[in-house]
Amino acid sequence: MIMKLCARTSVIASLSGLLSLMVAMPPSWANTIGEPIASARSSDTDTLRQGLPGRRLGGGTRGNRIFSQNHGSLVALTTPDPLSITTAERPALLFYVPEMVSANTAEFVLRDRDDQLIYITTFEIDSIGGIIRIEPTSDELSALALNENYQWYFSLIPDGQDRASDIVVHGSIRRVEQTEWLSQQPVGTALAQQLTTATPLARAKLLYQQANLWHDAALILQPLRQSYPENTAIAAEWAQLLKFADLAAVVPVSQPLVQISRN
Repeated sequence: MIMKLCARTSVIASLSGLLSLMVAMPPSWANTIGEPIASARSSDTDTLRQGLPGRRLGGGTRGNRIFSQNHGSLVALTTPDPLSITTAERPALLFYVPEMVSANTAEFVLRDRDDQLIYITTFEIDSIGGIIRIEPTSDELSALALNENYQWYFSLIPDGQDRASDIVVHGSIRRVEQTEWLSQQPVGTALAQQLTTATPLARAKLLYQQANLWHDAALILQPLRQSYPENTAIAAEWAQLLKFADLAAVVPVSQPLVQISRN
């Protein structure tokens, strides 16, 4: 629902209209306004993210308890910025689902810059929860266009008959060409050379600490963490990655990847 505020309307009337809008808004959308959008760590994407909405934490529903812990939250593993930058041809996104009271249906939706639906998948999540990885295949989704913003939405659906009770996180993702992107970074040339010879662990560290590609670093570290859970170096780097994105307090370091069967 969009309200136009006329220039001649009084301040009191404007405030009343805004309050009315928030009251009338469905719970699932009202829950997405609370988290402030943090400022960017780099100025490179300031103009790209202006006006983009984003929400990486999703709380419980009204009148229904979905998570086992009172303060559990659905979490999108992204930086506080509403726009994620990636060099991947297709979006691979990570979400943390805390332990739930019961199994639930989940839905992932991707829309293009014209708000046209280009991908949707639904699946069941066991009550134990964990980290979910959504990654469309080439058969399911064409490569993202370079330098265009796409909007994604990830929802837990406790009641399929009442979608207003959904728990939703959402944001935007933009694919860039790696060479061009690195050339815009302060140490671009030297960084590009380091990345070509770095080990996967070192490459991930370079990506999020120097290349402003946190998202790509997460896609390297998460499988390493999953495959080598006893490796202390990988565990430490994964913990640093979460801390760098201000996620350390809401995403346990040792969470396993959830195996899902998509519809």
